[in-house]
Amino acid sequence: MNTMPLKTLNTLLRVVVEHGYPLERALQEIGLDYNPLQHPQPGSTQVSTGAYSKLYRLLMQILQDEAFGLGQEYYAPPGTFRMMCLFVIHCQTLEQALVRSREFFDYCDQYRQAPRHRTAGPIVALPPPAQEQVLCIFEEPRSLQSSRQHISHANVLLMMHRFYSWLIGRAIPLQAVHLRAPAPDDPQRYDKLFNCPVRFDMPASGLVLTRQLLQHPLVQTEDSLREFLRHAPYPLVKREQTGELQSLSRNIEQLLTAAGPQQLPTASDIARQLNVSPRTLHRRLTAEGTSFQQLKDNFRRELAVGYLHREDLSIDAIAAVMGFQDNSAFYRSFKKWTGVSPGQFRKRLRPQGASPDE
Repeated sequence: MNTMPLKTLNTLLRVVVEHGYPLERALQEIGLDYNPLQHPQPGSTQVSTGAYSKLYRLLMQILQDEAFGLGQEYYAPPGTFRMMCLFVIHCQTLEQALVRSREFFDYCDQYRQAPRHRTAGPIVALPPPAQEQVLCIFEEPRSLQSSRQHISHANVLLMMHRFYSWLIGRAIPLQAVHLRAPAPDDPQRYDKLFNCPVRFDMPASGLVLTRQLLQHPLVQTEDSLREFLRHAPYPLVKREQTGELQSLSRNIEQLLTAAGPQQLPTASDIARQLNVSPRTLHRRLTAEGTSFQQLKDNFRRELAVGYLHREDLSIDAIAAVMGFQDNSAFYRSFKKWTGVSPGQFRKRLRPQGASPDE
């Protein structure tokens, strides 16, 4: 069963109680036959993610606020997240989606009665071109007022990371996470949660990722968004495996994503990064039913398909973006991956019939 820490559920339950909603009724609606605030099940520190998801939706109904039910300082009426999703779903790249979601929340800010506090829309802080990392800020500086806000910063970042990962169809490898909150007694659990170093007492809360990831194409559509929202917030709060428990192939997929199509590492490079021998890497991937070449081909195929959805890129331009020195090599590779040429694939995307640019 997919579970998450019980204390995370208790945070929302306390908000339910604070707003006068009958606790017994809330527990019944989320399917719990015990009160975890007073009598947790002996030996259990976990609760099903399904119960948390139901409580999340209940709290949004009670508060008529989508601000994660954590008493933050800005008001987000029900439907705000859905509208933001529709606002970004047709973007071509991750960077465009980040910028457009910022524009969406800037627009919403002018209708809020509370002072302007940027807490949900990301700011992409672009460093000089020589630097390879960017910081996406999801919470700007202001005074911390409670330990509950400290927890909410991490929750917001985790949910936003999962949302933008969903948009590009793969987990975004993070270089680091910045949190304004002071370091807790057990900071290592945050490193495991995000599978990267987490730095506390920072000027703003945000996610650090490689610059080339900003050009990763979005792969989702309005149809897939409809299904995503039907299950929300479960896709954003479900527990994922930590880096130590992830399969080797999943770790390699993240390394390939972080590297980008023009600088793909070799199997030897990957083995060196993972501190194993190339022979061990091959043996472990074989045990998982795959190979490095297969993972590499899958990554390049998915990326190429994402680019082919972009009408602003010619097929020759996609070949260059993908790092192919020879356009014909891209055509041959794509046909090997999919069984059709890039032009035939793109033509299928346009049933009304613009001619392929082969």
